[in-house]
Amino acid sequence: MDRPISARAVLAAAALVLVAAAPADRFEVAAAPQPMVRLQIKGTDLNVRVALGFDKALLLNLPAATRARLKAFPLIGKQTFKSNLMPGGSALIRGNLYDVGIGGLPATNVPTIWFDKALADDSDGVISLLAIPAEHVVVTQASAPRGGLVYGISRAGRGDAAMNVEIGGEKIHVILDVRSPETLFNGRAAQVLERAGMFRRTGRVGLWRPFPGSALPFERVTPTPGATILGLPLIAPAARVTEAQAKILDAKARAGTSSADQDDDAITVTAQRKKTQPPWILIGRDVLDFCSRIELDRPGGRWALTCAFPGASSR
Repeated sequence: MDRPISARAVLAAAALVLVAAAPADRFEVAAAPQPMVRLQIKGTDLNVRVALGFDKALLLNLPAATRARLKAFPLIGKQTFKSNLMPGGSALIRGNLYDVGIGGLPATNVPTIWFDKALADDSDGVISLLAIPAEHVVVTQASAPRGGLVYGISRAGRGDAAMNVEIGGEKIHVILDVRSPETLFNGRAAQVLERAGMFRRTGRVGLWRPFPGSALPFERVTPTPGATILGLPLIAPAARVTEAQAKILDAKARAGTSSADQDDDAITVTAQRKKTQPPWILIGRDVLDFCSRIELDRPGGRWALTCAFPGASSR
């Protein structure tokens, strides 16, 4: 999912003075059920969740940033972050570059952003796995089945968390998310996959909660047997729909919190004054719960997932 221009500006400004530290060889973090690490910033200890779906950055709740006495980058360090995923469709953000010590590793420079709305309800914030300075960063999941196959998937670029897949002549942005219970397609991606015969719609509605206070509707879909994304099977996916579409499908969608301004990623046809988002797919726990190891392989420019999916043959 693309960051808005304003957030990019904060990260880019910080990156101008970024100095890379020599990375460690290997770092492991256990998911129980979510991967968490302790870090230190400006002498303040924080507990944050590790995320796989965005590039190198530390995102903090405002109380944590206040506790650490963080100050915004001059001039452009304060911006309005517009995202249909946030409650109300936007948040005020501040950002700067800080030395961050993660899990006992030597401190490394990390673009750091803090929000005026709750970003995480289980920790002080969220840090990208790519911010951890090690050549191989591994998330282990003890609850996943042992053994299986290693799925090596190239990342879009050296500093990218995302991968790309081409389906029906269209390039789709793919990320991993061990927090989302479902694999999720935005409206454009769902249109491409449905046209390719990769799923059928069920008419059953659920709610996706990307942030505290945000509940966005989706329609559960049934994958075609054998359907895969980048070699990973589709297991229990869902497709984003607008609030209006959801309420037609299922009255319980009234529990959603989104407004018409937050429907951008669910729209499949460009309407007047409304621009559709590029297609994206979020691979969730319905798939990743079968993976005992999820590795960021920096030298190889890839993700390496050790997964034992039902019906897959082990080596």
